[in-house]
Amino acid sequence: MFGSRAFTSTQTGHRCTSSAKFTSTRQIENDIGERYRIDEVEDETHPKRSLACALISSACCPILGIIAIVYAARAVRAHSQGFYAEATIFYKKAIRWSLITFIIGLVLGSIIAFIFFVKTVLVV
Repeated sequence: MFGSRAFTSTQTGHRCTSSAKFTSTRQIENDIGERYRIDEVEDETHPKRSLACALISSACCPILGIIAIVYAARAVRAHSQGFYAEATIFYKKAIRWSLITFIIGLVLGSIIAFIFFVKTVLVV
């Protein structure tokens, strides 16, 4: 979907690349009159969100939450070092493991709550 779009601009603006990053291009002129072109890359997804999701989901199932936290930490580290493609891969893995952890934690919590509920009903 995003691979078919390519927006470019000449003076100042953004162009969308296929890896969900925006490249800002601007031109600077020095005292002599020479012009330089500067490209700045901005990432659309920030990996700190995956770290927050991993920490919240690890409250549901701490054993699997460790995997999500590790991937989220790797995403934050790769993003801070400038490796945006690897950060995106680790971000997606961290979100996936956070979702798996959250769902398994809810299922296990529901089963345990149901067992306690049935035990208290049968005792009375």
